[in-house]
Amino acid sequence: MNFTMVMIACMAVEVCTAMFDDTKFNNYDDCYEISRSVVSFMQETYPNSSGEVWCLTPEELAVYRDYIDQGGKPVLTNPRPAEI
Repeated sequence: MNFTMVMIACMAVEVCTAMFDDTKFNNYDDCYEISRSVVSFMQETYPNSSGEVWCLTPEELAVYRDYIDQGGKPVLTNPRPAEI
């Protein structure tokens, strides 16, 4: 099964972007391993941002792309806690 990496990057509160990697990974573990370096790069390059990286099956990717194409907004599944 192929997996596709999807990155959700939020540069400000509620301003997030979904980025789709064209690379197809043969299995989840390969996708996950590469995603760890992507997370490190993003944290170093954009320290004041937040985000997530997902490894999706073709079916999950189709559902998510449809959601975005229909005007859905990318959101984090595990957002940062509110500032005190």
